[in-house]
Amino acid sequence: MLKKDGHTHTRYSHHGSQEALSDYLDKAIALGFDEYVVTEHAPLPTRFLSAFNQPIAARYNSALTKAELPIYKKLVDDAQQQYAQRLLIKKGFEVDYLPGYEEETLKFLKEQANWLDEVILSVHFLPNQAGDLAALDYDALTFEKYFGLDLVDPQALFQRYFTAVLASIELANQTNMRVRIGHLTLIRIYQKRFKLPPFSADTLVQIEQVLQAIKAGGHQLDYNAAGFRKPDNGESYPTLAIVRRAIQLGIPLVYGSDAHQVSDLGQHYDEMQNNIKKYLDLYE
Repeated sequence: MLKKDGHTHTRYSHHGSQEALSDYLDKAIALGFDEYVVTEHAPLPTRFLSAFNQPIAARYNSALTKAELPIYKKLVDDAQQQYAQRLLIKKGFEVDYLPGYEEETLKFLKEQANWLDEVILSVHFLPNQAGDLAALDYDALTFEKYFGLDLVDPQALFQRYFTAVLASIELANQTNMRVRIGHLTLIRIYQKRFKLPPFSADTLVQIEQVLQAIKAGGHQLDYNAAGFRKPDNGESYPTLAIVRRAIQLGIPLVYGSDAHQVSDLGQHYDEMQNNIKKYLDLYE
């Protein structure tokens, strides 16, 4: 089986290290990876940025800028050629699903379709009770500021998040692309800090709907190691129970380090692949 990292970043994320892409690629080779997908955060829509009313750093440190887009694409194109004999490099983006900005997102995906090899579609921003489209994972203080009222009823917050994920799958179905749904349980990123409860029966029903939609659309799940690095989370995205159900349904899971610095590469790979193998053996 090919050893693949399907979710990685570069200095152009603006919220990771300044290490060169070549440093990541050399480390991936040293770790025995055969396939490596570069999936930088795609530029956010201009209309969204114009309406952004959160910390200014979150506005400028969340993704590629439009001016950087050709620079990033050339960087990955050049790396593909330079490493062709040592590592299969694929060209990608992690694209934000933003409620209310579907038209801009579809336009971007269609414009980039001929360049892209793989796409991750993720929910990082969610409407709060005041109607602000707020960042879920910028930091814990920002989360508390914008979603503090929602923490009174965490299940309602969970369900609003999975409603957005379901809508992202519907958007993916409007393209001719098979996408990978990013870090499915990101909504739990601060679960220890805010003492978030387990998913309720009603929330689990909604998660099942999400998984069924992923399966029906022929899409994939990002099996993301970043949650292990988050002190307020401590587990993979998605959670192990969801991994098990996804495998039971035959949904492909792709390991993603979600590396924002070279040292993130390969973290928890063996553990996560063993989980996949265990459940594949169980359901075969």
